[in-house]
Amino acid sequence: MKFFVSADMEGVAGVVSWKEYESDLQRYRRLFTQEVKAVCEGIMECGERVEEILVCDAHGSAQNLLIEDLPEVVRVSRGNGRPLMMLDGIDNTFRLLLMVGYHSGAGTAQSLMDHTYSSRSFYRVLLNGVEADEAIINAALAGHFGVPVGFVSGDDKLVSRAQSVFPGIETVATKQGVSRFAAIVRHPAPVLEELKDKAAQAASRASTFQPYRLPARDGRCQLEMQLLDSGIADMASLIPGSTRPDGRTVVCEAESMLGIYRLLRLAAILAGSASSYL
Repeated sequence: MKFFVSADMEGVAGVVSWKEYESDLQRYRRLFTQEVKAVCEGIMECGERVEEILVCDAHGSAQNLLIEDLPEVVRVSRGNGRPLMMLDGIDNTFRLLLMVGYHSGAGTAQSLMDHTYSSRSFYRVLLNGVEADEAIINAALAGHFGVPVGFVSGDDKLVSRAQSVFPGIETVATKQGVSRFAAIVRHPAPVLEELKDKAAQAASRASTFQPYRLPARDGRCQLEMQLLDSGIADMASLIPGSTRPDGRTVVCEAESMLGIYRLLRLAAILAGSASSYL
């Protein structure tokens, strides 16, 4: 069996701010890598033959994981400019998606570093009318390829939402959010043990999970983006075929979730250019 691991940073045990991460980069890269390693080790203990584990470094520049500390069976997708970014390399040959170190969507109260895809661009993202955080966006993209989600780890608010959207998945809450940059955190040691155990359980139950599908909407997929300000929306509205119902909202449609994901990426790139006009 082949497994896909998408690894973000904000949901890693102990981390409470981007500033903290940047000020002690090597330490937090190590903590990040240890959590991914624990999940990979759990997968390898699932009782089935594991042909491949592809880990996608999904945070920031995607140059965070200490590759030499991971099991040798693991391959890593890393670096900028990848077509599918947080899920780059996924296809229909993978049995299960596991999401490690994830965080809540923008606007979630008492959630660590809450944002959706780009903290500098998006305030709210809806897929076919469903408010979507990065876990839901990526689950929907994986679902396009027929790959289900079986495991999610991150802060308690992210875990609670994931449990409501993906029934029966294995989860690990790494910390309890107090505010956007404060939390009651767990010691890494028991978190690593739980990550390994829950990943093994998820991998062993891979056949019981179903791919996540968006609610039906006339055979097409709709992406609604509420941007942080009208200047950012000015740039995002340059996407051909998009509509702009108000100053901060841009709406796009595509035939599939794959097309929607590409539009979201394009919107983020265009929105980023708005800063040059400040």
